[in-house]
Parts: sequence; C-alpha cells; structure tokens
Amino acid sequence: MKSVRAFGTAAMVVATLTLAGAVLSAHDVLYPGTVLAVEAERLHVKTVDPETKKDVTIWFAVTKHTKVKRGDKQIAYADAKIAKDERIVVVVNHDAEVKNVATELRLAARGAAPPTARRGD
Repeated sequence: MKSVRAFGTAAMVVATLTLAGAVLSAHDVLYPGTVLAVEAERLHVKTVDPETKKDVTIWFAVTKHTKVKRGDKQIAYADAKIAKDERIVVVVNHDAEVKNVATELRLAARGAAPPTARRGD
C-alpha cells in the first residue's frame, strides 16, 4: 500500500513540475495603451513601461503568427481595421529572441468598452 501511495505522489510531483515548466517557458508581458500608428507589419503604441512606470511609445512587430482579437472574436490583422487613438492591449513574449514581437493584440468589440489587460487569457 505504501508503494502505491509513493508512486502516486511521485507521479503527481512529475506532472506538477511538467506543467510548471510549460507555464514558465512563456513569459508574457501585457502592454495596455493607445494606438499611435498602424502599418502593415508593425504597430506604434503609447503605453506605460512596466518597470519604470513612465509613459513610453513602442513599435511592436506584427507577424502572421500574431493573434488578433476584437472582443471575443479572433480575426485577421488586416480585418481588424485598427484606428489611431484606439485602446489596445499588446501581448509580447518577454523571453523571445526577437524583442517587441506581438503574440496577441486585444481590441474592444466595435461599440464596446476598451479591452482589459487580464492575465491567463
């Protein structure tokens, strides 16, 4: 009976460590802000630097792998029709080799409140 319990505990520890490793492998940083300019492959956003807490403007690269959500619907970047002065949340993988590449763009649904910077979406 003790060996079964020990095996079950060991299996739980291995599963927990595996899950923790997967969660820690992607270190997402959220940049809530206001759109200053939109281009075909990049986006200029006014946001608050998470470290210094000061206003900054950052260019974020947009790739074919960048997810775009308007409200709860995932859409293509070109179809999002992002406008200057629109509120946005840009998600960036802080651990990526190339910096400031947007992994996700969150926009409010047309006619809805601005998006929130929630973790774990």
